[in-house]
Amino acid sequence: MGESKGLNKKVGKKMYHPIKEKNMQALAAYQRQLWKNPKLTFLFFELTDRCNLNCMHCGSSCLNTNATYLDFEVISRTLKEVSERYDPKQIMICVTGGEPMLHPDFIKVIAASHDLGFPVGITTNGTLIDDEMAENLKKAGLDTVAISIDGLEEAHDAFRRSPGAFRKAMQGVKALKRVGIEPQALTVIHKNNFDQLEDIYNFVKAEDFYSWRVVNMDPIGRAKEHEDLLLDGEQLRGLYDFIHEKRFDPDNDMDVTYGCSHFVTYEYENELRDYYFQCGAGTKIASIRANGDIVACLDIERRPDLVQGNAYKDSFCDVWENRFDRFRSDRTAESAVCKDCPHKGVCMGDSAHTWDYDASEPLYCVLKMIGDRAE
Repeated sequence: MGESKGLNKKVGKKMYHPIKEKNMQALAAYQRQLWKNPKLTFLFFELTDRCNLNCMHCGSSCLNTNATYLDFEVISRTLKEVSERYDPKQIMICVTGGEPMLHPDFIKVIAASHDLGFPVGITTNGTLIDDEMAENLKKAGLDTVAISIDGLEEAHDAFRRSPGAFRKAMQGVKALKRVGIEPQALTVIHKNNFDQLEDIYNFVKAEDFYSWRVVNMDPIGRAKEHEDLLLDGEQLRGLYDFIHEKRFDPDNDMDVTYGCSHFVTYEYENELRDYYFQCGAGTKIASIRANGDIVACLDIERRPDLVQGNAYKDSFCDVWENRFDRFRSDRTAESAVCKDCPHKGVCMGDSAHTWDYDASEPLYCVLKMIGDRAE
């Protein structure tokens, strides 16, 4: 359903608008099928709500003083149940936090996932990775790792509110590479590092990252306390144009991609990443929080009415198969803001983590911010 990078580069974005619309409508039809027959594809484990940093954008508002840890027995039981009910080779286990490496059984979680046949990856700030940790990750069977690099040293440390965080993260990158694990760089773009885009790109390329994943700061979690850092429409378009330029630069062999969030208008869909936007929260994605709560996506607002069950007392698979109704229906149906939008059939209210569940409207709408020059 996608076009090749070479074709896109040759004829340009706007000429593909009718094809993109047709493809996204087909994907939307598939999403409606998933409402009835969900397909678990990503299972996230938030090992802890504790973190050794205090990042300005943290969607989970994690702190070093937090002390909730998901029991390994619960994790192990869930992994076993899922592996017996579904095909583990088709489900990615995503281990995160907080900072997941603060969990005492962190390596055991990686190994247990791998031993059951799941592909397994982690997202980390990288500051706790030394040669011993890297070797343990390799032996446990880790498949992928994303490390946050939110600017050059001064900007990264300021955003993470931790002096020395950048240096420690890069030491972790080097330790991983020494054991043959190739990390992806993950960068959150906001007003304070927007002007560093070219410098960050040159840095991650020089450091030989195989992939650079770029996202914009969203109004969730602790970021709501720093909404002055959110990109405006002009900057967001500038970010998209920058990503597109680097993706299709014939002299660049590093994968450059935008994150999974947001319908980015037909102008940019399938241009910034290798797939069309589809929010899989509750249809392809499920998560277990550090306290055991079973939810859709970990970035979604933390409120009781969005919790589907608890892994300490409920069967995860039964919850997955029989609940999540809130995420298996059209969010835009009752939305005064979305009702007249011509794209609501493919956007479906955009990402579940930036939806206002009280006002029934998106907190973040790219179409409103930048328009669509492909129309």
